[in-house]
Amino acid sequence: MVSSVTLFNAGMVAYFLAFLFYTIYAFSKTNWSSKLATSFAWLGVLVQGAGFIVRGIEKAHVNMVSDWTAFYKYAPFTNMYESLMLFGWSAVLLYLIFEWKYKNKAFGMFVVPLALIGELSTQILGFSEEAQPLVPALQSNWLLFHVVTTFIGYAAAAVSAGVAYAYFSKRNDTTKFDWAVIFLTTWFIFFFIIYSAFREKFPLYLGISAVVALLFCGFLYLIKRTGIVNILPSIEALEQIMYQSVAVGFVFLTIGIILGAVWAKYAWGGYWSWDPKETWSLITWLVYATYLHARYIKGLRGKPLAYFTILGFLSVIFTYYGVNLIIPGLHSYAQ
Repeated sequence: MVSSVTLFNAGMVAYFLAFLFYTIYAFSKTNWSSKLATSFAWLGVLVQGAGFIVRGIEKAHVNMVSDWTAFYKYAPFTNMYESLMLFGWSAVLLYLIFEWKYKNKAFGMFVVPLALIGELSTQILGFSEEAQPLVPALQSNWLLFHVVTTFIGYAAAAVSAGVAYAYFSKRNDTTKFDWAVIFLTTWFIFFFIIYSAFREKFPLYLGISAVVALLFCGFLYLIKRTGIVNILPSIEALEQIMYQSVAVGFVFLTIGIILGAVWAKYAWGGYWSWDPKETWSLITWLVYATYLHARYIKGLRGKPLAYFTILGFLSVIFTYYGVNLIIPGLHSYAQ
């Protein structure tokens, strides 16, 4: 049987090819590149979906279980490697749903890379690819529901952030301040992912992250200057996609937090212990709750909401990488 790692890696190759053809489509507007981009994205989703099934079987064998319920009991989302694969897979799947709904493929080159970067970080940061036995704290039926709902929320955050970057590229009134915000937030994302894992050579990683952020901003600026942004959805449509992504993410984050609290009651005797992961999950939830309140209740529109989506994604990055790898807590075993 093909290993789960092979299937996950094959999915990453498919996502890279999807990003490549989404970019070619943006520059050339050719029908063949459009079809190939979507086809490779779906191929990656299907291959990695099979990878999760195989991973569940592998984990069942590691835990000395062979019955058909193994996948349910030993869900393959219990460490950094597996959960990042779930993040990337969910983000691409959610993007494809929005692509189908809005009949526009141009913003794929903004969203798919975020999913791919998340999955590639497992290689760059050296997370173990081996299926490992579950620690006692994770041996619960709550595991599957809590992790899946939470990571769908994270994936929606990635989609909304990718659309926010496309939004700033699309607008005609993007200022130097806006570009500075894009640069600094991108710098922070790359730096924190790298530093969370290695926690040394601070100046080196700071410099590498700055170069990557500068290249990313250059890519966005090139897209804007060459007029490629004209094939993106309208400003209003991008705002609507951001809103719907945040709404989906907020719902699933809420469900994930509630399920996590119930699980905590069974595992540790209390619904809430102000563990760092719990605290930052709440902060992330509050950021998105503020976004929805500002848009739905106060009727706020425009750049401030795009800033909120990027801020929310930064909070997700810190909640996942920072809390898991730097700040010790009850969730530190999930590495």
